[in-house]
Amino acid sequence: MDTESGPILVPYLIRRSSRSRRIYLSIDEYNQALVTVPARASIKAALVFLDQCGDWLVAQMAKTTRPKTILEFLRDHPKFSINGAVCSVEFAFTNRCPFCEYDQETNNVVLRYDPHVVQEARIKEALKKFAKTCLAERLAYLCDLKGIDGPSRVTVRDQSSRWGSCSSSRGISLNWRLILLPVHLQDYVILHELAHLKEMNHSKSFWNLLTTYDSKTKLHDKQLGEKGRAIIALGNAS
Repeated sequence: MDTESGPILVPYLIRRSSRSRRIYLSIDEYNQALVTVPARASIKAALVFLDQCGDWLVAQMAKTTRPKTILEFLRDHPKFSINGAVCSVEFAFTNRCPFCEYDQETNNVVLRYDPHVVQEARIKEALKKFAKTCLAERLAYLCDLKGIDGPSRVTVRDQSSRWGSCSSSRGISLNWRLILLPVHLQDYVILHELAHLKEMNHSKSFWNLLTTYDSKTKLHDKQLGEKGRAIIALGNAS
């Protein structure tokens, strides 16, 4: 891409939109160029347009804050939500792949990683592996607490934009990042997916059922939108 200071390399993504009538450029949440083109526009036309916007793009990217890495986030917020309680997170080193150690007596988690080979994808994989047991246990506890007939299976995945999902075969999938949410919001998401076991939609009946599980459904849904935005973006650029 050409600019007044010379050519530069910029990460970009091209997205087609049936609603768009022209090509336009924006900056996405990962501080990369997002080129939106009409359904019938050519990729060549999109690239030509992008090349013409070099100086504008550089100026806009300079204004955008670089997204935090998972480690940076954890150093600012060294805590996980586990078994309905907040536990502290500490850091230690290893020459192996990153992994978590959980001490139930002290309610403390140690995240071990190699400081010389810090890779976002490996840190994310370590946290996802750790979250699998924690979230499955919390879901089982909430099922017992609310008298809910549990799902056919529980999986924990790296979902980039959803906190969870429920399939028609009664399988529930949860986002590993739920361990980074406050306890009440983590429980809200899990109860939300459990409500889908009876109501596979977002109808009035669904929300009424969810309210019987969580009397503060409206408040927690709003808080999830406000507080969860930065958390769900973590690790998505790795």
